[in-house]
Amino acid sequence: MAEFYADMRDIRFNLFDFLDMGALIEHEHFKDVDVEVMNDVLDMAFTQAAEVLFPVNQSGDREGVHMVDGTPVLPKGFKEAYKVFSESGWNGMSMAVDAGGQGFPIAVHIAAQELFTAANVNFMFTPGLTHGALGLVKEFGTADQKALYFDRMLEGTWSGTMCLTEPAAGTAVPDLKSTATPIEGKPGFYKIKGQKIFISSGDHDLTENIVHMVLARVDGDPMDYRGVSLFIVPKMKVDAKGKILGRNDVTCVGVEEKLGIHGSATCSLSFGDDDACEGWLLGQKGEGLRIMFQMMNEARIAVGMQGVAQSSLAYEWAVRYAKERIQGTRLADARKENPERVAIIEHPDVRRMLLNMRAISQGGRALMLYGAYCMDRAEVATDDKERQRYMHQVEILTPIIKAWCSDEGFRACEMGIQVHGGYGYVREYGMEQLLRDVKIASIYEGTNGVQAMDLLGRKLTRGGGIMLMTMLNEVNRTINGPDKDGQFKPELEALAKARDAMAATAMGFAGPMKKGDIDYPASHATNFLQMFGDTIVAWLLLRQAIKAAEMYAARLELKKIDPADPKLAEFLADDAEARYLAGKIDTARFFVHNVLPRVKARAAAVKSGDRSALTTVF
Repeated sequence: MAEFYADMRDIRFNLFDFLDMGALIEHEHFKDVDVEVMNDVLDMAFTQAAEVLFPVNQSGDREGVHMVDGTPVLPKGFKEAYKVFSESGWNGMSMAVDAGGQGFPIAVHIAAQELFTAANVNFMFTPGLTHGALGLVKEFGTADQKALYFDRMLEGTWSGTMCLTEPAAGTAVPDLKSTATPIEGKPGFYKIKGQKIFISSGDHDLTENIVHMVLARVDGDPMDYRGVSLFIVPKMKVDAKGKILGRNDVTCVGVEEKLGIHGSATCSLSFGDDDACEGWLLGQKGEGLRIMFQMMNEARIAVGMQGVAQSSLAYEWAVRYAKERIQGTRLADARKENPERVAIIEHPDVRRMLLNMRAISQGGRALMLYGAYCMDRAEVATDDKERQRYMHQVEILTPIIKAWCSDEGFRACEMGIQVHGGYGYVREYGMEQLLRDVKIASIYEGTNGVQAMDLLGRKLTRGGGIMLMTMLNEVNRTINGPDKDGQFKPELEALAKARDAMAATAMGFAGPMKKGDIDYPASHATNFLQMFGDTIVAWLLLRQAIKAAEMYAARLELKKIDPADPKLAEFLADDAEARYLAGKIDTARFFVHNVLPRVKARAAAVKSGDRSALTTVF
């Protein structure tokens, strides 16, 4: 069985060296935390990930979920792990202290969640969905709803879900058929009837109650998005003090057999088969989609985080395997008599794949943590202009984080299997499970095609393109900054060309759209999102490389090492900090010169005017 590893240095570099969380938490909003506490919490998260969650990961994948008396039972060890997880306070890590949470920045919360997700993504569905449900109750619940549900979900006694998808209403959520009928004599309460499918952690044996957030349409309300409301529908009926009274006519009618995430109960749920299912309206009638999607930024960043977490673990496993696996000789020694047999990390193509994997995992981490950081900065902003600067970035980056990180995370896991060769294809080494488990991230929370349309159709055009201009201004600060003529001049010039291609492509969509041609831009929306993602990741990696280069030079000076010393490689082999910083620089350069050129190719595809995808007969 493989061991658990995580790039703790890169997580800390992002949070403290690059994003400077120490300065962020000087704001009154984060008065209850400091840098030492954040570091301690990250250490604790790693320990629990390695010692509590990871040991039941592979066994949970193999055991899967099975039904006992109509209830899905999760794999052995999950219930005990959930107790430890909940008692440690992770459910409320980024919740305000006065609400019973820990009061940490969202960026630190996401960093800890990355560790847990890398260790056991199957397990993390229950606390992840509970965190989302908690946020909805906190933001939109009445005093009575908060008193009944919030603390119990926060402490892990009860869990939560999001129930959106139906058999005939997947991405097109407003097409739902679930209904809500007012209950006479109980203001705010409704009889709920309908079916939901693909509900993650929809039913299980971890908690005594499950609080479903259910979208349904009140009888007589409009048949479009304006008629969709959100309801709190617990699995078990309770009284005002939280005492369990019995079933609430919510039935698990099946658990999906899936490609991956075998240890997660993905359920089909039926509400009101016996006309006895009661729901409590959350927020105002007809505002269900607005309420639900207001919480989607953090949810979609969390899905992107799954791609980062699993690609990072794939890299950690692959690089260690490549250092140990002896096979073949160096190309330069091929004609020598009895050439030395070497580890596969000596082979150029293996090194290419490893650096590509590292660029994906570190680039994705930079992207998701920067997005979370922008949410934090918006939270503590002192004026509307500053708040809008960060929220514009959050809005336009959210679909990119979700889609780019999940797509590229899958590719990194595939490369990890390739590095392992035949051993990567068998179950023993764990790589094939990473590939299976990560695939779902590009599908749920809005498929990546939906994210591309969100970016193109909503984020790009809103406010006359203000979100795009805000993001480009941030990139321009780096391109035109004090380092433009320094050691990264070629890379910054390449970034500028990618920026120009991406911006020109965005503006180019305006022509066909003004003529009423929506289909052609839509057919290239994914191309555009990938261009955007590559450009922003290159920008972030270069910003990090500039910072790492400063720290690397200081490290060499401290150790009295000349960069031209022939023994520099020996020094880097022995000095983990210098090796990491030098690696950050190499990673940025690799991405700019080997991955970023995709922007030019995709721009050419968009500009081609080719409509074959729209005109072909399938």
